Amino acid sequence: MKWRLALGAALSLAMLSTSAMADDGANMFLQKCGSCHVKGGQATPVNPADKASIVWNKFFTRGRHTVDFSQTVSVDDLQVIVQYLKDHAADSDQPAVAVIPK
Repeated sequence: MKWRLALGAALSLAMLSTSAMADDGANMFLQKCGSCHVKGGQATPVNPADKASIVWNKFFTRGRHTVDFSQTVSVDDLQVIVQYLKDHAADSDQPAVAVIPK
């Protein structure tokens, strides 16, 4: 009986931490990327569902971003942002289409 309680608590904690990570990714995407990727901004508006997960991964792995943002986005922050983009890409279970209004 105790193992069931422990397992339930562990699963609940894992679900909460996954939800918190998704919230962190969304917030970080808006904060770090949204300042340029807004309608009328310096860059084209972009949302996670604009590309498939593998495309997002290749885009950042191959360094295709046209602006060097290494001074404003840390490596850890970028990993969180890319994971958020992949988790909410066009081919995901939960595509995010209107995070940044176009």
